[in-house]
Amino acid sequence: MTKFQFKSQETIPLRQKIATDIRNAIIQGDLKPGTKLKEQEISEQMGISRGPVREALRDLEAMGLVVSLPYKETVVADVQKEEIVDLLLPIRLQLELYAIKYSLDHLDEDIIRTLEAIAERMEEFAASGNIAGLVEEDIQFHEKILFIHSDSTYTQQVWAGIVNRMRLHFMKNTSRYSDLARMPAEHKQLIEALQSRDFVRIKEAWEKHIRDEDCLLYL
Repeated sequence: MTKFQFKSQETIPLRQKIATDIRNAIIQGDLKPGTKLKEQEISEQMGISRGPVREALRDLEAMGLVVSLPYKETVVADVQKEEIVDLLLPIRLQLELYAIKYSLDHLDEDIIRTLEAIAERMEEFAASGNIAGLVEEDIQFHEKILFIHSDSTYTQQVWAGIVNRMRLHFMKNTSRYSDLARMPAEHKQLIEALQSRDFVRIKEAWEKHIRDEDCLLYL
């Protein structure tokens, strides 16, 4: 009879815990773009020394979530219309279409059901006006698309480089929707396109989805 053993517990570095707390506050909208992040103030609130806070802020800067200028305070990063229109949205569109084109053979009913469940949660968050929840489900939907095929390592690497900037964009601009219910409805249309297995139709649906998102920036 095999003796029972508890699983070993991972020790999460303090800087990682701090970075996660600050990151969550940013992507949930509790810390707005331009908010000053003072090491001393954060360390006092958390009851820790300034060293791990400084390291965590450096990690967040590498993620694109904060900006630190020499001899100035660190602030929560912002994302401008030009970056979204000319860089982030085109990269995202091509990334997702690439992933779909070469992963259609792996698109099964389990994945479709997962996407449908995400769309349903989006409906719930839209109905309650929960922007942060809606944004996170939106991100999860598109990550599921990108990760249909587990061998798409490079696709995942590129996505990792822009996903936090996309989060800032979503948190900043999702509230511009006059009707939040439109977001889950659009994602259900994307699912219908995927179910057709017709890449031309899928491409048209994705391009329309991105164009609609682009239009938010001009409201």
